[in-house]
Amino acid sequence: YEAGGAACISVLTEQRRFGGSLADLEAVRASVEIPLLRKDFIVTSYQLWEAKASGADMVLLIVAALDQQALVSLIERSRSLGLTPLVEVHDADEVGRAVDAGATIIGVNARDLRTLEVDRTQFNRVAPLIPDTCVKIAESGVRDARDLIAYAEFGADAVLVGESLVTTKNPRTAVHELVTAGAHPALRHGRS
Repeated sequence: YEAGGAACISVLTEQRRFGGSLADLEAVRASVEIPLLRKDFIVTSYQLWEAKASGADMVLLIVAALDQQALVSLIERSRSLGLTPLVEVHDADEVGRAVDAGATIIGVNARDLRTLEVDRTQFNRVAPLIPDTCVKIAESGVRDARDLIAYAEFGADAVLVGESLVTTKNPRTAVHELVTAGAHPALRHGRS
C-alpha cells in the first residue's frame, strides 16, 4: 500500500468478528513508515495505550459504540497520547455528537455495523452536516476510482478503503490508481 502511494494504512485489530490482532498492527508498523490507523471497537483508555505501544498513529472511535462522556474522554486521551482520533459516524445525530465532543476528523461509514451492508449514498446524506473545519473521510464502499470520485464530489477529503484492496491481486496498482484519481485537480474543493 505504501509503495502505491497510500497516505495511511488502516489495520483491523478486532479479533472476535474480523480476526485481527495487535500483532498484525505491530507487523505492519515494522514494514512501513506511513501512519497507521488502529481499526477496532475502542471503548477504553487502555486500548489507546495498546494502540500507541503497538505502533498506531491514529485510532478509530465509533460514536455508535460510545456514550458522550466516553467519546469526549477518548478523544482527549487519544490526543494526549499523540494519537489522532478518527471519529466515525453514521447519521446526523452522530455528527452532532462527534462535533460536540471535539472531533476534527470525521469518517462517515457507508457500512451498517449491524447488517454489514454498504449504502454508498450514506456519505452523500451525512457529509453536508459535517462542518467544513473538519476533515471528512468516506469509509467503506470504495471499489475503484469511480467510487472515490463520487465521494469526492460530495466533499470527501479522503477515503478509507478496505475490502477492495484486501481482495485485489495487485494492491500496489490499485492504490496507485486511487491516489492518482484523488489527486486530480478537478476534485479539489477548497482545501490546501
